[in-house]
Amino acid sequence: MTTKTFSKLLCKRLRLAPGVAIASFGFAGDVIGAEDAIQEIVVSGQGGVGSIRLNEKNGAGGRLNLTGFDSPASIDIISRDEIATKGDYGALDAVTRSTGISASASPGNGGTSISSRGFNGHGSTVYTYDGTRLYIVAGTVTFPADTWTLDRVEVLRGAGSVINGVGALGTTINYVPKAPILGYSDFEAMIAGGSFGMRRAALGGGTQISDNWAFRLDGSHQEKDGYADRAEEGRDVIAGSLLYQPSEDLSIRFSVDYAEVDAAPYWGTPLINGEANNSHRQNNYNFTDGKVEYEDTWSRIHVEWNVAENITFRSDTYLLDAVREWQNLEEYSYNSETSLIDRAYYLGIIHDEEQIGSRFDFLIESQLAGMDNRLSLGAEINDIELNYLNNFSTGGFGVSDSVPVFDFTPGTLPQTTIPTILDYQTDTRQFALFIDDVIQLNESLSLVLGGRYDDIDYDRFDLAIGGNSASAFTTDFSEFTWRAGLVYQPTEQVSIYAQTSTAADPVTSPISISSSKKDFDLATGRQYEVGVKLQFLQGRGEYTLAYFDIEKEDILTRLPASAITEQIGQQSSDGVEFTLRVNPTETLSIDFNAAWINAEFDEFYSGGVSLAGNTPRNVPEQTINMWLNWSPITNVQVGGGFRYVDSRFANDGNSEKMPEYTVFDASANWMVSDNLTVTARARNLTDAEDYVIAPYVPNQWIFGDPRAYELSLRYSF
Repeated sequence: MTTKTFSKLLCKRLRLAPGVAIASFGFAGDVIGAEDAIQEIVVSGQGGVGSIRLNEKNGAGGRLNLTGFDSPASIDIISRDEIATKGDYGALDAVTRSTGISASASPGNGGTSISSRGFNGHGSTVYTYDGTRLYIVAGTVTFPADTWTLDRVEVLRGAGSVINGVGALGTTINYVPKAPILGYSDFEAMIAGGSFGMRRAALGGGTQISDNWAFRLDGSHQEKDGYADRAEEGRDVIAGSLLYQPSEDLSIRFSVDYAEVDAAPYWGTPLINGEANNSHRQNNYNFTDGKVEYEDTWSRIHVEWNVAENITFRSDTYLLDAVREWQNLEEYSYNSETSLIDRAYYLGIIHDEEQIGSRFDFLIESQLAGMDNRLSLGAEINDIELNYLNNFSTGGFGVSDSVPVFDFTPGTLPQTTIPTILDYQTDTRQFALFIDDVIQLNESLSLVLGGRYDDIDYDRFDLAIGGNSASAFTTDFSEFTWRAGLVYQPTEQVSIYAQTSTAADPVTSPISISSSKKDFDLATGRQYEVGVKLQFLQGRGEYTLAYFDIEKEDILTRLPASAITEQIGQQSSDGVEFTLRVNPTETLSIDFNAAWINAEFDEFYSGGVSLAGNTPRNVPEQTINMWLNWSPITNVQVGGGFRYVDSRFANDGNSEKMPEYTVFDASANWMVSDNLTVTARARNLTDAEDYVIAPYVPNQWIFGDPRAYELSLRYSF
């Protein structure tokens, strides 16, 4: 079969995807041209599942426009059509199908926390949107809220501080939004309904409006009653972008993205005698009017200018706003003596955060001692202001009562008697210089180098509340991180690489540091990684295999018989990751990945007891994901797959273990016409009762949704 014939067949199969409209167009700080976009449509196929991606450029692994083949790191791309095919409406749903990533989400972390490569939580994961990051407050990330506005998701596994700064030892996730393209038009709309009162509507599209201007606008609305009592949730998302391209050498993109989320005020199920059965899993022990609300606005200007034939200037300037509020009675435990549920801790918390910043670089292509050289040299600056409100000093911690397991009166929020007031304000100034370089040593061997210096100055002012006097302090911390990797490509289909890299993680959220932690420095880590990437079956299949070894030092811990917390802790992990994507026939595609991880504390204490050798909380030893798409007849496509997550410990002491789980999903798509697709979908098909996502506190677990069904209509042209 010739390449041309195979491309035509792939295009024909593409029409069976529920997202059918188009494939991915990557805008991760770089405008990819129409030629690249057309090529990507050719190779997508089967809704993005099983499609070949090692030849695609990405922004998560650096600023050098390298493909997966060219990068000495583990990088995955989740395409727009793949997200649509699997029905992953939430960002976490899409990301946790990627290799080695499992969810550890709760309302307290924004419902977005993950575990990857042996490290759990937002302190070791960096999230960027369109290449830009919002600095984390108190371990919380709430954006993006919905995948409808996304073109693709790029995942870099392993140390990434050299690219985006502190907090990226485990993983970097770059969410790439849809964007306008000159000379290209499309329109998409969908409606869906399903179990637990799920209702969803979304539409969007873009087009060229003159010789130099193009725009795109996307929006979605989703509601859900939830499987637990009083666990309603809803979200509204809108994203608009305007592209001005007066010449081939200059493009300017103006973008505004907005999300408003009313998340379910449901904080998990208390275990009874170590179990949580269906009889009380639907009970919500929070107040009747509990509240979990997020509002994010991201305004950005991206400029790309070809200053000279071999020099490109790129810049991103942005204003990011986030307002989040929690008003909830959050902790519940079963009292075996009274047979009641003891409820405690009414927490009222508000984050009011504003970040203004700019990042720019020069991409220079030249010759170095007769060798091709590509260099990125740039800087980044941010100013972040935070108003942090809570009810800690007005009595929120003192609220407690007991209610029956069933048939109880939840009560209402005591906001009038226990108000949420301004506690402290912070001003954080961040500055960074960075460099990325790839040198083509010969036809088969390249050297990738990178370095970044980050400097953060922090001011905090505590107000005089709760009997405390007003106080203020200033602190700062800085770190230089680097990477060096070799990529050997003996043929166009094989890439063998080795890399060593460093990273720096904050010991607490870098813009909400308390006085007790102001004198601590960043925790530091290093990673070694080797791997192979290979394409086969004449470009219809690919796999990657990687081994990594990570060590993180300077973790906060307290020695036995000591009242002083010190930075002497150490944690390590190593493991193997495997991914496979293949189209063995014209009607079948397979997407498979698996990871095996060994993570442990090398030196760490809790309650005067050494935890050396213990596994950190929320870290599974094994994860497996698989999805198959099959077209048995023309215009019909069926798909299905599973996620497997090994058992995890709910605490660092390893005394409480959450069960392993396997969740099966399935879908059937009927393309009624060239423009209309009907999809029937089932989630958690076997109704797994052991589907535990994360613990909120000991003996109180966050469960995944039971079995659910959905029917959707999708129209595109």
